Amino acid sequence: MTPTRSGMGLSVVVTTRGRSDSCRRLCAAPDAQFGDDPDLTTEVVLVFDGCEPYDWIDGAGRYRCVHLTVRHGIARARNIGIGHACGETVAFLDDDAVPMPGWVSSVVAAPSTYPQMIAFGGRVIGSDQQNVYAQLRDQVYYREAFGAWYVDGSADGDLIGPPYVNGGNSAYRRQAVVDAAGFDEALPAYSDVELGRRLDLHRRGVLLAGMTIRHDHPATFGEYLRRCYRSGRARGLLWSRRRYPQDAPGRVAAAIVTNVLWNNVVHRIRRITAGRTRAAIVLTCQEVLHGVGYARSLVSVR
Repeated sequence: MTPTRSGMGLSVVVTTRGRSDSCRRLCAAPDAQFGDDPDLTTEVVLVFDGCEPYDWIDGAGRYRCVHLTVRHGIARARNIGIGHACGETVAFLDDDAVPMPGWVSSVVAAPSTYPQMIAFGGRVIGSDQQNVYAQLRDQVYYREAFGAWYVDGSADGDLIGPPYVNGGNSAYRRQAVVDAAGFDEALPAYSDVELGRRLDLHRRGVLLAGMTIRHDHPATFGEYLRRCYRSGRARGLLWSRRRYPQDAPGRVAAAIVTNVLWNNVVHRIRRITAGRTRAAIVLTCQEVLHGVGYARSLVSVR
């Protein structure tokens, strides 16, 4: 069925950058879930960010393909996807994830279940739970951002009022994102965090218990630390460009010192089930790289 902007249709925007096999794996999941209800007004918008379209796409059915000949980055790719989407609700997935059963039905039901909310998210769980870097992302970053609900699969009910919804597993009322001018394309990370602040998702967002994806978290030391560095650079830009108080130099420096001297060794390391010595080293390096990235952003904008 062809989506229309007059209906309560859903557009799923998938950003991809050359990972054909993982993108195909991702698309198979929502395709199967769409099939559970043939009357759903849905589409999948595939945004090829600086890569060629994949040969397994036949151009028929639900797929709407957008080919960007130059890589623009995740925020720009998502904004372009929004421009091509026809649904009143636009959901986002990246090509290194797989939505779990019930994902589509959760997203479709959300706008009517929560008519006062404009953004919907869920859990992003690492595909390899034995990998120490995946554990750090789940047990440290996500747990501290969203609380124990986020990593406790047995928790019942939805979580009202998160600070933001994770960009790789999110859905928004399309017009709300358009009115907000979309994701901030200048940020190397945290574009979902920043959009959540502008949209005031503490009051207007919800995390759905049934909206879960498995995600290929960074699996190596280098990948993990590059992400930490980009996060630091993003926070520096958030302060220098938008002056969010939580990203002020004093607060960032205090958080880094507190994490190194207290949180890492007293709280965080206890959540890791294997490789604790390596995790302790990585946690320290994480804070250092975050600080270096932050400082570099402040210097570069002067």
